[in-house]
Amino acid sequence: MPTRTLYAAVAACLICHGCVPTRAADWPMGRFDCQRTAASPHDLPEPLYLHWTRDYPPQKVAWPDQEKMQFDAAFDPIILGQTLFVNSARQDCVRALDVATGEEKWTFFADGPIRFAPAGWNDRIYFVSDDGYLYCLRATDGKLQWKHRGGPSDRKILGNERLISTWPARGAPVIVADKDERGAETATVYYAASIWPFMGIFIHALDARTGTVVWTNDGDGSLYMKQPHNADSFASIAPQGPMVVIDDMLLIPGGRSVPACFDRRTGNLLRYQLAENGKRGGGSEVAAIGKVFFNGGAAFELDTE
Repeated sequence: MPTRTLYAAVAACLICHGCVPTRAADWPMGRFDCQRTAASPHDLPEPLYLHWTRDYPPQKVAWPDQEKMQFDAAFDPIILGQTLFVNSARQDCVRALDVATGEEKWTFFADGPIRFAPAGWNDRIYFVSDDGYLYCLRATDGKLQWKHRGGPSDRKILGNERLISTWPARGAPVIVADKDERGAETATVYYAASIWPFMGIFIHALDARTGTVVWTNDGDGSLYMKQPHNADSFASIAPQGPMVVIDDMLLIPGGRSVPACFDRRTGNLLRYQLAENGKRGGGSEVAAIGKVFFNGGAAFELDTE
């Protein structure tokens, strides 16, 4: 794989209004918002000018032979204010770069590959790692505010040629802002750990400010359900990919399978139609808008599929 270069043009900074309130020039999540639409309501200025470049080693892809699971093949930076944040699956870190100059402000290292773009809210950023944790850092200086372990222990195994958690966190975080009863701004961050259903699947909703658990779903790892070959067996979603929120639904990509739909308020499973959609969709990329979501080149009705 050739070395990939991270390019950033200051003139290309966008203004966004999505699931998380942002300032001008923010791009707070991978593919822009919690629906992963990759679309801003504002136009880019013309023309664009290259201001600086930074060269980093190519990403270390988890599944190079799986076409539908290339979630870590390229850099996917986010922007908060005057800082750009970029993760590395090869060097196990998140870097903060000055938007105007490209200079590094700080670097934070986890204990495993960081395969997905961070998510930002207010002055904090959130990301998951194959070490099994969700991290919350202060955006200004990279200081750890809190972290949350997705699985039941810190047990390690060999996975994708690395020493990783038995329950790697690959359900990449998505953040939704709300108002409490006093009108103050709050936010909830959702993520998932474990890619092997027989080892248990752990889906979490946390208070984005404090890391306090709102709910945890750890009981849907072994569902007795119909498989794509029409035989009944134990199975479940295997979270791998950026999670999506639209209305009160939480969509979790399942690697090569179709996403599962959960109630984001309670964590209850609403739908996971593995057999019905066994020959449709699949893959780690999901986007949603209106009454449909898109996955693996197919469109699905949110309320029924």
